[in-house]
Amino acid sequence: MIALRFGVADLARTRFVISPLDHLMAGSARQGVHQGTGSRSERWWRDARRHVPDRARRFLDVVNASAIGVPDFMVADLDAVRRQLDDELDALLAVPQQAVEEGVAMFGSGAGLPTALARLRDDGARGLREVGDGAWALFHSCLAPDWPDIRRALEADIAVRARTAARSGIGAMLDSLHPNAVWRDEGVLECTLGELEGSFDLAGRGLELRPNYFVQQSIGLLAGPDRQSLLLHPLGAQAAEPAPRPQAADGLAAALGPARARVLRAVAGGCSTTELARRLGVTPPSASAHAAALRAAGLIGTRREGKQVRHTVTEVGHDLLRDNPPPRVSA
Repeated sequence: MIALRFGVADLARTRFVISPLDHLMAGSARQGVHQGTGSRSERWWRDARRHVPDRARRFLDVVNASAIGVPDFMVADLDAVRRQLDDELDALLAVPQQAVEEGVAMFGSGAGLPTALARLRDDGARGLREVGDGAWALFHSCLAPDWPDIRRALEADIAVRARTAARSGIGAMLDSLHPNAVWRDEGVLECTLGELEGSFDLAGRGLELRPNYFVQQSIGLLAGPDRQSLLLHPLGAQAAEPAPRPQAADGLAAALGPARARVLRAVAGGCSTTELARRLGVTPPSASAHAAALRAAGLIGTRREGKQVRHTVTEVGHDLLRDNPPPRVSA
């Protein structure tokens, strides 16, 4: 049992946070998170895995490297309560190499260290960029269509718990989070996490409460002297399942036309004209013509690298991709 010790300032600074990155990791984790067939994460992944882009592989390898979880630096430590995935990925890219090495070291050394984590440690800033890029691609290809419904369920759960805190006090609200989190009148939240034992003073920073739609039968705790402490917990029994999503129209295709929409999505993450042609299944001259049209519209940029040109999506293009995720195709 881990005892979290609250002072008056900690009670005042305890707050709820909705994290897209937390959900991306919990939904795509194949070890240690799923509660068996039929869980929300299992049902979501069964559908989402058909849409996983190749760019997501590095992120998925890190998330699934160990059954005990991910390194602490993968969990965003930010001030904002309403977070965007871009903010969390910027925080990941800013993690110093020493913190990466220390976080990875908690999972073993030598031959006992999972390959994906050893590679992340050794690749430095480039490794973090590839993991962040994979997370961005996975979110926009797989989770973005469901995220508005999931966020509404999270906000509804937070509203119920906020009413409990207003009516009965923060201690009563903390006591209602999960059977494995028990509030004591002396200002201690006792969290049962397997065989872990210890006591931790929140030191005036309070506690982040992170409801997670995909975590149903457990809680998670991350606490340390150099970062914000957080508690991952399931939604309450009152949380409703989002209604099944009807097949959505493709807003990007409606705006650009089906062919140009395919091109813009194919360029996401960057590619050469030859790579673009291969992804689209067209000739290089045809791919170059499509790229020229999107460049003229300010949606992609092009620069020369040796004998090749490389296309990348502009900020405006990224906004269009973020706001118009590809529609799911029913099996």
